Amino acid sequence: MRKIVLLVLAVVVIVLALLAYQSLLMGGGSEKSFVRIGTLRGGISSLDVMRELGLDEKHGFKLEVVLFSKTLDLANALARGDIDIAVIPAEFVAKLREQGTDVVIVAVDFYQNQAVVVRSGVEAKSLEDLYGRRLGVFKPTGTYAMFRAYMKALYGADPEEAFELASMPPPQLVESFQRGDLDAVVIWEPFVSKLVKEYGGRIVVDYTTLWRRWGGPGDSGVMIVYAARGEWARENPELVEKLQKARAEAAREWNNNRELAIRVLQEVYGLTSEAAEYCWERVRMEEAEKLTGILVENIVTVWRLARQGGYIAGGLEDLAKGAFYGAGG
Repeated sequence: MRKIVLLVLAVVVIVLALLAYQSLLMGGGSEKSFVRIGTLRGGISSLDVMRELGLDEKHGFKLEVVLFSKTLDLANALARGDIDIAVIPAEFVAKLREQGTDVVIVAVDFYQNQAVVVRSGVEAKSLEDLYGRRLGVFKPTGTYAMFRAYMKALYGADPEEAFELASMPPPQLVESFQRGDLDAVVIWEPFVSKLVKEYGGRIVVDYTTLWRRWGGPGDSGVMIVYAARGEWARENPELVEKLQKARAEAAREWNNNRELAIRVLQEVYGLTSEAAEYCWERVRMEEAEKLTGILVENIVTVWRLARQGGYIAGGLEDLAKGAFYGAGG
């Protein structure tokens, strides 16, 4: 009988120890210490540096990262509540809100870095020189949505009619570009740098240039934001603040620690040192922890451009109301 009692006690001790260990891993057992965050495969963000330096644990929470291949899948996961935060293009937030989803922007990550890259040997000095040529894109992305908007706003043209479009995921776009199956591609970082520095491509025009031609505020339009489920953000203000601080610290590290950023680009995305340095020079992270009036104005202007291109149809005032966490609106 004594042996049985001792055995039961031993089992209880082991179970309690395992529970205590699990509680420690989960930040004291509080569900609120976890942030389920979704991001795209092959898309850079401050999240890369945050994970590299363990800034989540430094700021008192734990990231649970979920990777997606398509922006649409990422947006739908946020809408369903499968994740708490999405690192996502700003115009997708407008689309979600237009569909009635309670989603709010909690931080800006960085600005438009997409570009139209032509293959070596293709003579083209402008976007118009590529009309009728085979252009690689990935349609279910914010990059293509904004490309359509720029084409309509600045050139009065529809990409479907102006080019011979080939839609495929970025890895296939890169392979097709390398083989010479495409004359040019519309793509984002770090793929822009890979095509330019590793495969001899050349930028014909980038989105920053298109933004300035269109007359948007600032040097470039906001590209990537951290967007949260509205209910989750309102119920976890302290956790949102911790995430904002960790993201801002990661942004400062990216902007000021060249060696760190290049190492991350090489290790996570397989870039050569030359391509990694070129990418780092092209991408500046937003260091502001919280949303400012200037950032909100920029995002709303991006939405205005997206609406002009037919991506969204709702009134901007309605879409913006309550969309910016901690910034009014």
